[in-house]
Amino acid sequence: MGLRIRIMKSNWRNYLILSGCISLLSNGLGCAHPSSQALAEEPDALGSAFAEFSATLASVEDSIRASASFRDSQEEVGGYRHMLRSMAKSLEAEVIQDSDYPYFRILDFWLREGGDNPDQRYAFSPIRGGVAYRVWGKIGSAARVELQIYSGRPWAGDGRSAGYLRFEDIAIDDDGAFEIIVSAEKSPGNWLKNPDDSTTLFARHIYDDWSDADTGEIHIDRVGYEGSRRIGETPEELAQRIRDAAAMFKATAESWPAFVARRYVAAAEPNSVTVPRDTYALGGVRGRWMSGGYFSLEHGEAVLLRMPASEAKYQGIQLTDMWFASLEHGNQVSSLNTRQSLLSPDGAYYYVISQEDPGFANWLDAGALVRGTFLLRWDGVDGALAPEQFPSAETIFLEQVEEKIPGFVQVGEGERESIRSQRRRHLQRRSHR
Repeated sequence: MGLRIRIMKSNWRNYLILSGCISLLSNGLGCAHPSSQALAEEPDALGSAFAEFSATLASVEDSIRASASFRDSQEEVGGYRHMLRSMAKSLEAEVIQDSDYPYFRILDFWLREGGDNPDQRYAFSPIRGGVAYRVWGKIGSAARVELQIYSGRPWAGDGRSAGYLRFEDIAIDDDGAFEIIVSAEKSPGNWLKNPDDSTTLFARHIYDDWSDADTGEIHIDRVGYEGSRRIGETPEELAQRIRDAAAMFKATAESWPAFVARRYVAAAEPNSVTVPRDTYALGGVRGRWMSGGYFSLEHGEAVLLRMPASEAKYQGIQLTDMWFASLEHGNQVSSLNTRQSLLSPDGAYYYVISQEDPGFANWLDAGALVRGTFLLRWDGVDGALAPEQFPSAETIFLEQVEEKIPGFVQVGEGERESIRSQRRRHLQRRSHR
């Protein structure tokens, strides 16, 4: 085992030096010991918490480098980006956000994780179970808005989906404005029950039209705290937040590559697609079905997906890397929904996943990746998705694309540039970046 040296502003650096000495001694090497007086000193709460966070960073790095998703140079870059994004997300969620004085944390193209859908703007806020919050905003150009409550971290196997308010049940004013009360006791109008074990509220704006139109907004207040003065926190309280951030960082960074390995790589052959599943039966939201697979491409190969049209109110497909982060989706067309896609004469949408442009309208650009996942979504499904609407996939060569797709339409680089420019502009407006 190698010695990791960390420069720290506390006497815990002596603890880390001692830990390194133990490692060296176990390998038959010598080590200079810190003074017994320094070792005897007790660390303060913040120094102790920060030392634990630093140790978690080193542990997670080892886990990332040992992952099956850490295979080639592009996956190595993706692994470190995944780790850094997970750290930034965890610090924002656990250290900066506050359930009494909440602001939404936005997950968009800036911080990507968990199979995030490029057609969605996710807004997260910590909440206290059983107390009242007011969520307000405008739908803008989004096709749908919905709210969900988590207890714990169900995405990491520790918690549950504790509540859901679907778009069809939200009354929206003529100008697109809405207000939703989240509370233990039922409230008139738009209402979502807040159970005692709630920890997180998140909202989705779902877009099928990436236009220049106003993209809407969303905000949150704890009822009764809107004008109250925030009280300063103690060192012990901040120390606990740092520990919580370390726990979330570890769970986020390690859960998603393990999820990809279990749910995608081990579940099916590469370049094949699974049977769609009702996510509500798995703890997800009502009316949402999902399917997917993982692609693995040799030079000149592509995955051809056939996705029949359905009665779903939203239907789309996207790519992720092996760390389950969406690919660049402003300057690279790595996702498409049916409003953005060409429908073939046989009533199905055909999609081509490849590194090189096949010249077909519905191209999903894998960039430099030779491996990744693809996710298919159906939202607003009434009842069950019919078997004749299930997708299919096959591996083909790029030169076969035109003969394999009914109603093939050629697309040139000029049109590609126009589409990418429009997508980038929409994301800038959506994220205010």
